[in-house]
Formats: sequence, structure tokens, C-alpha cells
Amino acid sequence: MSLDIKSREERGVTVVVPRGRLTLDYGSRLHDEVKRVVEGGARRVLIDLSAVDYVDSHGLGQMVACQTTLRRHEGQLRFAGLNEKVHRLMEMTSIPRILQFDSDLPTGLSKLAGTA
Repeated sequence: MSLDIKSREERGVTVVVPRGRLTLDYGSRLHDEVKRVVEGGARRVLIDLSAVDYVDSHGLGQMVACQTTLRRHEGQLRFAGLNEKVHRLMEMTSIPRILQFDSDLPTGLSKLAGTA
């Protein structure tokens, strides 16, 4: 299974929605999309991982790379909607110390849109 990515604007936040597997074969597509939206002016980005069913170490690295890209552009990045399997992986790797996660899309949107 590959990785399909769509982006949209919602409440002043760019929502990036990958669907599939965030792995060595496809993971760099996520960072490429984040770079594209940042180059287009986005500074508040929410990545909705609810349709991602698997993340490997390369995928984790790409998530961190997305964070680095936003920080370089003085932006904000949050992740939302992890399934249980991906959530366990994040906890095991201590990634929540580096990246910001929300349980669902509305919560992440509220925090980035400044209404939380």
C-alpha cells in the first residue's frame, strides 16, 4: 500500500491528511507535502494521521523533519488522530517529547486556530 496525501485549509490551519503507510518507501512524501504547503505560506499545519495504519523508523524521521521545517519558518505543527497501534509506537519511542499530538482533529484544530 502506498501513501496518498491530500491537503486542505480549515479555520486558518492547513490540514495534511496522509492515507496509507508512512514507511521508507513512501514516508518522504509527507515531508515533501509539508515543504510544499510551507513554501505556499502555511505556518500552522495539522497532520491528521487517522488514515495511517503503519509507521516505521523512516516515517518517524519524516515526522521530525516536518517539525524542523515548520520551526525554520516560525510555524507550528501538530499531529492528530493516531490509531492505537501507531499511538503505542509513538509512546515507546518517546516521540511525544519532541512532537505535539492531539487525540483528534477537532482538538488539534482548536489548538492551532487559537480557540482552545
